[in-house]
Amino acid sequence: MAEFGGGEPIRQRWMPARRTIGKPDEMACYLACAPLDASVTGLVRVAGSRWEIEECFQSAANECGLDQYEVRRYVG
Repeated sequence: MAEFGGGEPIRQRWMPARRTIGKPDEMACYLACAPLDASVTGLVRVAGSRWEIEECFQSAANECGLDQYEVRRYVG
């Protein structure tokens, strides 16, 4: 499905899915919006980068103790 910007389509919606070798029955899917000239190879490369970045953020939060940090605010 193409996304329109005025009269001409400028982007295309994709739904990449991935699965791991260890768990071939489980699939992870997400939506992506890419330029019309995007290739499957490019989308796979970007998707792989996304997972690496997410893991880095999670590791950093764990090391700083932010994974257990909670803030509660009681307004009187």
